Amino acid sequence: MGENQKIFEEKIDSFGQILQKFGLELIQSIGEMKHTLNILTEKIDRVESEIIDIKSLKTQLQEENKFKSEILEEMAQIKSTGNILNSKLEEFSSKGVLSLSKKKSFENPIQILDLCQKKISNKSISMHRLIDIIKKTKEELYVLTGGHKILFELGSFERKLKPDSDFSDKDKEEFIQDLQSKIIEWKKNFI
Repeated sequence: MGENQKIFEEKIDSFGQILQKFGLELIQSIGEMKHTLNILTEKIDRVESEIIDIKSLKTQLQEENKFKSEILEEMAQIKSTGNILNSKLEEFSSKGVLSLSKKKSFENPIQILDLCQKKISNKSISMHRLIDIIKKTKEELYVLTGGHKILFELGSFERKLKPDSDFSDKDKEEFIQDLQSKIIEWKKNFI
């Protein structure tokens, strides 16, 4: 039995080593599977987080689309209002009430002011003609400049004149001299 026992012990040792190797490989495989499962769980959690983000983007996109449609509606309203205003301006212009759509006939404001100065230098100018010259000068300056502070000052000269008021020749002459000196000052703004 000695030899059989020795063979038997060798086989048991061999079988034990096989079991030990199998157990170690099983434990190692289980560790690798656990590691792989942890990685997959992390990836699933990230995918879940991304899905939540995508779902929230859907809400944001819906809000952006709503905002975009509101802006487009407002732009359409503004365009419509602009078209209405444009047609009203053309209507006024055709009636002679407003002449903003005129082509600019002067290249700079100094030319307009020179012409005004020349026209009002006539000593025998009537009050109506003087008022018309100031109005025309204001219109031409507005068309050319799009607005300037001297328009207000020119308007204050216009308000001083009333077609029915009785300006003496002396008052009219002083008024014209004041306007002439103001025109000289205004020209300096455009040099």
